[in-house]
Amino acid sequence: MTAVDLKGSFDRIAEQYQRARPSYPDGIYERMLEFGAIDSSARLLEVGLGTGKATLPLARRGLAILGLEPGPSLAELARAQLAEFANVDVQTVSFEDWRATEGGFDLAFAAQAFHWLAPEQRLIKLAKALKRHGTLAVFGNSAALAAGAVRDAVQRVYQERAPTLRAHDHARAMYGSAQSPIFSELQSSPLFTEQRCEITAWQRELSAPEYCALVATYSDHSTLPEAQLRALLAAVAGASGEHGGSASIAYQTGLFLARAV
Repeated sequence: MTAVDLKGSFDRIAEQYQRARPSYPDGIYERMLEFGAIDSSARLLEVGLGTGKATLPLARRGLAILGLEPGPSLAELARAQLAEFANVDVQTVSFEDWRATEGGFDLAFAAQAFHWLAPEQRLIKLAKALKRHGTLAVFGNSAALAAGAVRDAVQRVYQERAPTLRAHDHARAMYGSAQSPIFSELQSSPLFTEQRCEITAWQRELSAPEYCALVATYSDHSTLPEAQLRALLAAVAGASGEHGGSASIAYQTGLFLARAV
């Protein structure tokens, strides 16, 4: 399975993604707006907005946002979610194909999307799109079952049925700590300064079906053969059911901030 296949998997399950994936802690938005001294006159660029989960809280603040989303189904769903906000423009285009407006934005942000962008282009193009001293905010959720009997039982299912799956460790590596390669990339870039990393820990409780719906949206799960995925999720639901039928999900949301030079 190539990175292109994994990236494109989200568009095929757009409605399920919208239902199952959580948003982000509200403090993330407050922190990035504060860092960038963003006011009502600012122009924002969002790269890879998906269904608009990170867009909506900022649109509700009255901010003007240009969102880029290459997946047509995701973009269509985002437009529906954001239809009441005249200041939000969703374009169906990849970041790589988008013709950047030089110095056109006060804040550029990517939620759960930065690691999918072409590494050789992303910081160069984002720096070009930002005004001098403009803000770049990169953030994302990483999720893991909280320690306990449910996690132990689910891990045994993966060991038996899908030992090669990452079980979303990739997201934890990208967004779960200051050791993230995303933050390292920001720190080493001559195009940005004043790099900051903040990690927010939070938790939510899901029923077994809700947890299965969530993991089914992970790219390494959704690209499995349908029969294999169905059998895996049934086993995961069964393992959870043996220990109360619910799952506590421990989240870490990484926020990486920087200022264009």
